[in-house]
Amino acid sequence: MSDTPFLKNVWYVAGFGSELDGDFVSRTICNQRIVMFRASDGTVAALDDRCPHRFVPLSMGKRVGDMLQCGYHGLGFGVDGTCVDNPNQPGHDGRKDICVRAYPAVERHAAIWIWMGDPALADPGTIPDFSFMAEDDRFAAPTGYSHMKANAEIVADNLLDLSHVHYLHPGVHDGSDFASFRNEVKQEGDTLWSMLWRPRYYLSPERRALWGLDAEWVEGQGHTRWDAPGVLAVYTAFWKQGGSIEQGVQIPSAHLLTPETEYTTHYFWATARNFQIDNAELSARQVVAVKEIFETQDGPMLEAQQAFMGSETDLIKLRPVVLKPDTAGLMSRRMMKQRRRAEAGMDMGEVMAAE
Repeated sequence: MSDTPFLKNVWYVAGFGSELDGDFVSRTICNQRIVMFRASDGTVAALDDRCPHRFVPLSMGKRVGDMLQCGYHGLGFGVDGTCVDNPNQPGHDGRKDICVRAYPAVERHAAIWIWMGDPALADPGTIPDFSFMAEDDRFAAPTGYSHMKANAEIVADNLLDLSHVHYLHPGVHDGSDFASFRNEVKQEGDTLWSMLWRPRYYLSPERRALWGLDAEWVEGQGHTRWDAPGVLAVYTAFWKQGGSIEQGVQIPSAHLLTPETEYTTHYFWATARNFQIDNAELSARQVVAVKEIFETQDGPMLEAQQAFMGSETDLIKLRPVVLKPDTAGLMSRRMMKQRRRAEAGMDMGEVMAAE
């Protein structure tokens, strides 16, 4: 049995909660077009964005209360996908053949999470912790979005490969003692950690002033947590040498990767901070700066990689040269492949034999 392109029984990020302040949002996720809206009771509805009558997008229609009305013939669908209004055949609005698929969806950590697989398996308790994005009042966490013309696992490779920063993002770590940096990769159940310690890190005068750290040399970390299907938290922090993380600057970030197709990715991100948290101007500048880095530095490199790989998305099949910093990316790819194959019905013996 061959590998399947998408993992289904897992929570994907479909957008930010703030996007549902309007009538609805339509987005393609795992090759499936979905339309989402927030119902009057605050819950999130996520439906196939296709009317079963003439197969036109429901998002070409309009929102009427807790119903989406098709713009072609007026069929109305409720939050569970049931046809609740059939103006062409009054009294037939409950017909089971006139319905659209509804997907489990919840709003958590400022994001909308959608379950594309078996609804009976959808447990919101398995959503990884990104509380720094919303629930933790120690942080300001401005958010952003970038569209990547590359497979989601190619983007994840980039985020788990901590060595590329020195070359793709020149100036970010200027003056630091790279030789003293230490990386360790470990797996804890279904979670992967790529831990980076920076025992001797140089702070420019500009950063010292912005962060409020009165020290030229500091200690730091850049610990990355990966969970399927590709939701990453990077816990970056710096503190005075001999001090502790609680006394320093914390800059956690979220990198939430959702396949649009096999070759394109929705990249939802947040960059938080525990300093100047009420500074709206700083938040705005932060979003512009991060978006520019992702879209003018990482993005072109990843899109060029995908273009060279063509229709292939499995980097390992192309037999790349493997370097030490690739460890976390290779482990995440292996974990994803095992889960996809297990979900497709292969037993673990078959999965391991296929590796």
